[in-house]
Amino acid sequence: RRFFVITFLGSIMWIALYSYLMVWWADISGKVAKIPPEVMGFTFLAAGTSIPDLITSVIVARKGFGDMAVSSSVGSNIFDVTVG
Repeated sequence: RRFFVITFLGSIMWIALYSYLMVWWADISGKVAKIPPEVMGFTFLAAGTSIPDLITSVIVARKGFGDMAVSSSVGSNIFDVTVG
């Protein structure tokens, strides 16, 4: 509990690092496959960031909390559109 600020900032740092690496990898992969960056962003990166939401919604729905799965899906999309 005393180190929550340090662990929070560390988590933000890891998320930023992995986000950078994911975009870099997608850019390099797109250049090798001769796919435009716009297509890579709209398809692969969008799917890569939405898959964790899908998995958690399916897990929660299978546990019998369908309303929580729907609210998670709707809430995450609203957040993404608002922040984006």
